[in-house]
Amino acid sequence: MDPAYTSQTCSVCGHCAPGSRESQAVFRCVACGHRANADVNAAVNIAAGRAVSARRETPPRASPKREPQHATST
Repeated sequence: MDPAYTSQTCSVCGHCAPGSRESQAVFRCVACGHRANADVNAAVNIAAGRAVSARRETPPRASPKREPQHATST
């Protein structure tokens, strides 16, 4: 997963803004006020799959060209 903008994206409300990253260590969402360690906030976003492209669009979860994957029983 591309971690672009995960440090500027709120892990609670999903708002992305450069102003939310107050410093290297402090994250405070300008939309909802959520406060957290900036690295922890980014890690939560990455774990949840909330990366944002350079154009600030949410990337697709799977390629539309990829065939559906079927569960196999073992």
